Formats: sequence, C-alpha cells, structure tokens
Amino acid sequence: MSVTIVGTVALDSIETPKGKFENILGGSATFAGVAAGLFSPVDIVSIVGEDFPSEHISFLQANNINTDGVLTVPGKTFHWSGYYKDDMNQAYTIATDLNVLLEFDPTLPEAAANRPYLFLANLDPVIQKQVILQSKSPKLIVLDTMNYWIETKITELKDVLKLVDVLIINDQELRLLTGQTNIIPGLPEVLKLGPKRVIVKKGEHGSVMYNGSDYFLLPAFPLPNLIDPTGAGDSFAGGFVGYLAKAGTTDEATFQRAMIAGTLISSHTVQGFSLEPLKTLTLDHLNEQFAIFRSYAGLPEGI
Repeated sequence: MSVTIVGTVALDSIETPKGKFENILGGSATFAGVAAGLFSPVDIVSIVGEDFPSEHISFLQANNINTDGVLTVPGKTFHWSGYYKDDMNQAYTIATDLNVLLEFDPTLPEAAANRPYLFLANLDPVIQKQVILQSKSPKLIVLDTMNYWIETKITELKDVLKLVDVLIINDQELRLLTGQTNIIPGLPEVLKLGPKRVIVKKGEHGSVMYNGSDYFLLPAFPLPNLIDPTGAGDSFAGGFVGYLAKAGTTDEATFQRAMIAGTLISSHTVQGFSLEPLKTLTLDHLNEQFAIFRSYAGLPEGI
C-alpha cells in the first residue's frame, strides 16, 4: 500500500559542533517521505518557491516519491536556520522564514487523496484538518505536532486530534499538552483527546507507545557519532508509517516493528547533514542494523 505525506519541503541552514551548511535540503515532508519511501510508494503534498533546486525534486522522485503534489510558486522556499550546542538535545532557532509557506492551502491530487495511509507532518492544525477532510477513506491517519501549536492553537489542535489514529510527539510536548509532569499518567490523557494510540519520542532515551492498555518501550540505537539531529523525528515518523503501509496490517506486532523501523532510520539520519545519510540506506542495511539492535534490546526477529 502507499502513503500520502503532507508537510514542509524546505531549505535549511544549520550549524552543529560537527560543521556548518547553508541552504541544504530539509523539511518535515522531505525527511518523512524519503524514510517512508524505503518501504512504500509515497505522495508528498507541499509547496516550494522558484528558488528550490530542481535536483532536489529529482532526488525525491528517485526515492519512490511522487511529487505531483509539490506546488512551485513565485517567491522563496520556506527556510529555517538554527544551531545545536555540544549535547545537541536542543535546536536553537536563528530565523524561520515562512516565505511561500504562508500561501500553503493544500489541495490533495486525486492519487494522494486515495492513499490508505496518511501522515500529517508538523503543520498548522487547521491545515491538518483540511487535509484529513480531503482524504478518501484512509485506513490510518498519523499526526505530528509541536510546542508552538500546543501553545497557540490548542483548540484547533484538539479538534483535529479527534480525527486521527496515532499521535507522535516528544516528551516535552506531551507534558505541555496534558499538564502532566510524568509521561506515564500523561499517556491516557492524550487518548482522551481522540487518538487510538500515542508514541512519545524521548531522543537518546528511546520511545514509548501506548494503545490504551499496553505499553511498548523501545530503546534508542546507541550512536557514538552524532552529527546533526535535524529531521530525526520526521524520519522516525516516515519510517513508521511507511512500514505500516508496506505491511498492510495494523496489529500490535506490526506497530511494534514499525517503531523499530523508524528508530533505525532516524539513527541514520543523525549521522550526517541533510538527507545525505539516507541516500545510501537500503532495507538490507536496515536488517543488518536490526540484528545488532536486537542483540542489545532483546527484540523479536526481523523487520
């Protein structure tokens, strides 16, 4: 089966203790799309400006992604610039230039509207709901959000959460959304808002999934060399949704394996700048990494 991903396609300027790059390929839909494309065909719906390099579109198309839903309009592409300090657990924003993203009013192409799996990357919840209402009989809807929307559009966010199956957030966002200082009592509070399950990302401390009765705790893949965390959460979510689409089922074991796939892909994302680490990633490589991961964590066989 296939996936529609709605989010940003961007140009990033990033500095970490490992280096500095200007105007490199980024965006939530970009990272999620390439990750999901390892498993399933993907439709991306987004907007870029006339300055967006054509070779980036060609790269996406070469990675199992249909870009018919990526609209090019006059103006400059959404641009984020920021930096990370030594521990790289926190991104510090220098500037967020929305540019043509201010015009983003997505209309799903027919093909994208008919995909059974829908991932709504970090966007205004008003736009996320607009997309859901255009999707025709989706089998699974997964949504990501961030502190900004929780703080500024909580009513709209709660409105769209009633329509989704899976919410993916980090531990800080869960605390802000629920008012709980401990994430464990916060998990059922999230489900009261509408999602059937929630996945909480905890960076180097792994992730946890809760479905209303059962917990699945997953460690992070141990990495000695962290280069750039940008896009790690998006590639986790993309790998998660792409794996589910490939499997075509939504039983508990498949959800768990999808989390493992997302974890392994995000562990590659952070080992370089932009999409470079994902350009050479294959399913064979993922399975090799899984064998190592499994030996650390006592996980079930194979992804």
